[in-house]
Amino acid sequence: MLNFHIIKVNLKNGETRYRTILTKSGKGVKTKTFRRKQDARTWGNRAVLDSQEYEAKGIKPCTIKFSRLADEYMQWWTGKDDDRVRLVLWLENRLGKTLLSDITPEIIRDTLKVKKSQAPATYNKHLAVLSAILDYATLQQEDDSILDQYIDENPCKRVRSLKVDNKIVRYLSDEEKPRLLEAAKNIGGKFYLKVLMALTTGMRKGELDRLR
Repeated sequence: MLNFHIIKVNLKNGETRYRTILTKSGKGVKTKTFRRKQDARTWGNRAVLDSQEYEAKGIKPCTIKFSRLADEYMQWWTGKDDDRVRLVLWLENRLGKTLLSDITPEIIRDTLKVKKSQAPATYNKHLAVLSAILDYATLQQEDDSILDQYIDENPCKRVRSLKVDNKIVRYLSDEEKPRLLEAAKNIGGKFYLKVLMALTTGMRKGELDRLR
């Protein structure tokens, strides 16, 4: 259960402040300092009442927007990929004002829909970066020292990535065709005939093998 207590703080300039310390299971989870003791008490009471109401309803409200999460993530992230910065900014421009709890798989698909017209790998990269950011949010939620409510699950886990076709279609250049025919002639026999027919008719290997 969330509780609070207030301590008096004497500043070096002679002024007085009142610091409210929120505690959970005897452990401090958040503090805020006020000029007036009454304001400190009001804030503490409100935090406790809100916490009790949410626990009674089984609701964990989220007040964090994606723009704040993106900034926190970039401060936490230790990589050096310049493209990561660009992708985070792209996502922040589109989801910045959205509460984390409002980001659903449907919103994610709709946000990334414009990337479907590009290569599947581009779509998947944007999805992967968004998933990394929201994974960071779930880590924050698991941290008992953080009072703010993030999210318990990453909605990106319910969004499928696109299938990437890495198959490369290989064509002979005009310079390679004569060299292939010359090499086939040196081998001779049916092999040369098969290569010649393949080049001139476009028949597949199976079709050539079945010829009589």
